[in-house]
Amino acid sequence: MSNQCDPEWFFHVTQNKKNTMSVKYHTYVQNKKDYAIDFKFSSKKSGTTEVGASLTVSGETKVMILGKIKVDVNASVKHSWTSELGIETSGKVKAHSTVNGDYGIMKENVYGYKAYRYSNCGTGTKQYMTAWAPYREGWVVS
Repeated sequence: MSNQCDPEWFFHVTQNKKNTMSVKYHTYVQNKKDYAIDFKFSSKKSGTTEVGASLTVSGETKVMILGKIKVDVNASVKHSWTSELGIETSGKVKAHSTVNGDYGIMKENVYGYKAYRYSNCGTGTKQYMTAWAPYREGWVVS
């Protein structure tokens, strides 16, 4: 008896890559004084980050990739995410130091392939790519 599969396109995650940030606003504070001072950053630019891939892919493929990342890696990912204005963070900057602040959207990054599964359960040519989806926003202060 031979295997039967529903013919369909699919995306397979082979590796979870390091997550990155889509920076929407960058700022810094430099303290040239001999003592620590307080600082406060407030996001002043906004932007949207969407599901994407290192290759040009259709909207249907983006939906397929998003579904696979949700199931295999991170249930919090979304199709798109727009950062907000006026989100604040604060702290102290040491004497003679600089604090950098990046505000943006974190992206879940994966490596995998898109392929077609035939009715005999065989797989067609694999199209490898890096793909990503947004999952949260916030400040990275360093």
